[in-house]
Amino acid sequence: MRAFPRSSNDVSAVVGVLLLVVPTYFVTMSALRYDAPGLQFFGSPIFILGTLAIAFAINARSIASVKLEPEKPPVLKIALSLRIWNLAEITLALLLLGVLFTYAFVENFEPRLIR
Repeated sequence: MRAFPRSSNDVSAVVGVLLLVVPTYFVTMSALRYDAPGLQFFGSPIFILGTLAIAFAINARSIASVKLEPEKPPVLKIALSLRIWNLAEITLALLLLGVLFTYAFVENFEPRLIR
């Protein structure tokens, strides 16, 4: 079976850091209520969620290994590597995603009075 080509772990960590700069900048400046330059451009939800998803996928691909071995019956082997920088970037991406979804929920939540 053919395997997908893997990038270097260092390359995926650096690309992940570069991708996480944008959502971290947006969340930090929004939390501080600071009108920073470029905040309107970075405020696009597709741009923010896209960079989070790409950073997560690149780093998850770097630590996960999935193989399907053609035996009788076929065997699926999944292995995880503990690479601290990749795991830290995955954690940061999930944390930023949680902050954004929490903000979206709280901003759109309206308490209803029960009569």
